[in-house]
Amino acid sequence: MRPRHPLADLAVAACAACLLVPAVCAGSVEVYFNSIERLEKHVKEAFSGAVVRAREGKPATIDIMIFSFTSPSLADSLLRIARDYPSVRIRILANLSQLFREPTSVMPEIEGIISGKLDAYREVAEKRKMFIKNPEDHKAAVDTEFKQIISEYRQRPIKNIEIKYKWFPAFSWDDKEGKPVYDHFHPKATLLHHKSAVVNGELLVTGSYNWSTYAETKNLENLMVIRGEEDRKIVDDFQAEFEAMWNDPNIAKSGPECTALKEKVSEEIVRARRQAGGIPTAPTAAPATPSR
Repeated sequence: MRPRHPLADLAVAACAACLLVPAVCAGSVEVYFNSIERLEKHVKEAFSGAVVRAREGKPATIDIMIFSFTSPSLADSLLRIARDYPSVRIRILANLSQLFREPTSVMPEIEGIISGKLDAYREVAEKRKMFIKNPEDHKAAVDTEFKQIISEYRQRPIKNIEIKYKWFPAFSWDDKEGKPVYDHFHPKATLLHHKSAVVNGELLVTGSYNWSTYAETKNLENLMVIRGEEDRKIVDDFQAEFEAMWNDPNIAKSGPECTALKEKVSEEIVRARRQAGGIPTAPTAAPATPSR
């Protein structure tokens, strides 16, 4: 059994009435807390509603707005659904940090696998095994993972997953890196902080819970599952929020678009620093050795 979170007793004391059972139902709203159980399984259960619709031959959708997405298990669940049920349309709108800042983000892995390209598969395998430091062990593990990805996805592009990122030009010069980098606290940073999924336009999963191992195991988080006509307006409002951002080209952009814009912004930062004397215009020649 998973040990209780060290702060779980405080959570229970504060919410004793609502934690007598794992889930509390208020009409069509179910509330879960990771002081009691893992939340990831309830997100997967929500995804399964799209599979049921697909098996019935009906249109099925999963629309996601997410701040932090580092859960390999949830990424794998989405990839398998998309692979096995091409009629399920999956759209993911992630915060820009998942492209440029978060080293454990699964977004690059999802993009690599849906491309169906061998070199992208190799990059995914390399990332998954990056924690193995011994060169020989690392190579063997990467080769095994690479073969496993080929076996599972067979170089078939997965066209029913679409990915965009919440764009903002938040990059600053980093002295340590010696180049412009993504700046989470830049004045121009407008973070996408939602953590939600709307399934088939009729079921909503949302709450404080980021889709990450850290949120699952280190924090006290909540997750709500909302469905039914009684609370349909809440679901509709989240769907409208998603559509408004997804369809705004100034807000939601593809990975390649964001990368091109980052390079443009970075060039402007470098140019400004060079003009201010912060970067030498050319390598400084080593001082001549005095003759003796």
